[in-house]
Amino acid sequence: MARKRAELKQPKRSIFSKPSFIYSLILIIVIITVVIVAIIFLSQEEDTLPSNTEVVDKWLFAMDTANVQYMYNAQGIPTLALIDKEGNIVFYNSGAASKDQIMPYITQAMEGTAEILGEAPDFTVKTFNNEEFILSERRGEIVLLDIMGVGCPPCEYQMPELQKIKMELGDDITILSVDVVYSGETAQDVMNKYGEYILR
Repeated sequence: MARKRAELKQPKRSIFSKPSFIYSLILIIVIITVVIVAIIFLSQEEDTLPSNTEVVDKWLFAMDTANVQYMYNAQGIPTLALIDKEGNIVFYNSGAASKDQIMPYITQAMEGTAEILGEAPDFTVKTFNNEEFILSERRGEIVLLDIMGVGCPPCEYQMPELQKIKMELGDDITILSVDVVYSGETAQDVMNKYGEYILR
């Protein structure tokens, strides 16, 4: 009987007893600290993302105020001219071309092994993002010149192909689409037609 009473009088251990409460408190503090550090780290990582991520698939557009169409003897549109780092034309094509057709020439231009077709005529145009594009000042860059126009189905077909190239190569290539004012269009007409590709 005395034994039973002794067993009944023993205090029950609570989850809030001193040692387990301290361990729980330490665990909560550690979890909060980890969450705060993770939030700070992630916010800093977002800040360091390249600012041009959203425009990696866009490139320069300009109106043909310099008669680029005639300088490059573009009989039809689109006409593409690939210009290497030395300012030489290494690929020339009238009519729409696909990414797969153009990429081998771009690779050769990057490697410096492309066949030179002639010196690229210099020109100056104002791009839609209000920069002056002077070809001779682009030495050291690979430039893909796209002579195109609004109301031209092959030009329209070729735009997504140029976008694929830009998305793959990013800053390793400069693409400039020059509208030849084929049927009296304005810059606004070009923006309305090809706005999704235009770097502004």
